[in-house]
Amino acid sequence: MSRMILRALLCLPVLVAALAAAPSPARADALHVGLVIPQSGQFRLLGDHVREAFQVWDADNPGAFGDIVEGDDGCTPESGVDAAAAMIEAGVDIVVGFLCTESLAAALPILSNEKIPVMTLTVRADIIGEEAARLGWSFFRLAPRAGSEAEIAADAIYRFWADKPFALIEDGAISGRELVEAVRTRLEERSLKPNFVDNYRPGQATQPSLVRRLKAAGVSRVFVGGDRSDLAVIAAEAEHQGVALSFMGGDALHAPEGELPLPDGTMAVLASGVVPGPEAEAARQAFAAHDMIAEGLRIPAYAAAEIIGAAANRSDYGQTNLVDLLTGTPFSTALGPVTFDATGERQEPGFVLAILEDGKFRRLSVDDASRLTGESQ
Repeated sequence: MSRMILRALLCLPVLVAALAAAPSPARADALHVGLVIPQSGQFRLLGDHVREAFQVWDADNPGAFGDIVEGDDGCTPESGVDAAAAMIEAGVDIVVGFLCTESLAAALPILSNEKIPVMTLTVRADIIGEEAARLGWSFFRLAPRAGSEAEIAADAIYRFWADKPFALIEDGAISGRELVEAVRTRLEERSLKPNFVDNYRPGQATQPSLVRRLKAAGVSRVFVGGDRSDLAVIAAEAEHQGVALSFMGGDALHAPEGELPLPDGTMAVLASGVVPGPEAEAARQAFAAHDMIAEGLRIPAYAAAEIIGAAANRSDYGQTNLVDLLTGTPFSTALGPVTFDATGERQEPGFVLAILEDGKFRRLSVDDASRLTGESQ
């Protein structure tokens, strides 16, 4: 044995002792989280979902959150101002919630001035993100951006219906009209035009004249910018007249089943939290352990807790501010991968394509896509 090796062996106990005595990497500071959620009224249930999701995650991951402080989101500009002031006084590091555009828009400049970022789970309006980017607000959108709904829909139509005669119809409401127009614009950018464009009166018990117009136009596929109940009426009328039509709609199809069912095979562009994928299984099990089911805002709120918890556990927290930690970092969540860009917008679409089977929507599978692609050839 050489002297060099012998010297190394003799020094090994000293080295081990020194390593054992050396301080371990500093544990990330616990974050103080604010939840601004409806405490009463028609949206109280959604507020309960957010609270429960954070409680479930915190119970299974102790130490990441220093505390969780609640404020009331009354969905008005005044309540937004009041809640922002309460969060500042409570000394929170980040606020999650503000489920309504009015309260969020009022609170954002106040909280941003105090360098407190805000993460919304529900507000989709593109204008909020645009204003946040222009004015430098600390804004993060976990909710899907409104514009991405039309992107997913147009992509699906181009992929599955490009060689089929198809129609775009809408219910005359602002949301339906804007969605259909956005889909139409994106399709025309790809040199694909609908064979028929029309609108209809919503809330009718039957739609005979609309279906006759669809039949006369010779279409076999219909994208509907409207509610679930209206699409169900149109589908029932088409069956009554013997017109074979396949349907697709937007996120408005995520609604309770009405008097008439939607036909199986109906496609819909839905928020990813509505039809969670396999990445949500751990969250489902966590809720089940607390006798809850993964419904409503529980999965999106759980994903928010996962993101904030991951940021809290970053070893360099304390040298880097929270906004920087959240920006550009890929997070694995119950909603799937989430990455916020420099303006706080989620880079992933936030919407997925779903298909109705046995009365329930599920995510479109690879097999479904292959079958639909085959039908379009």
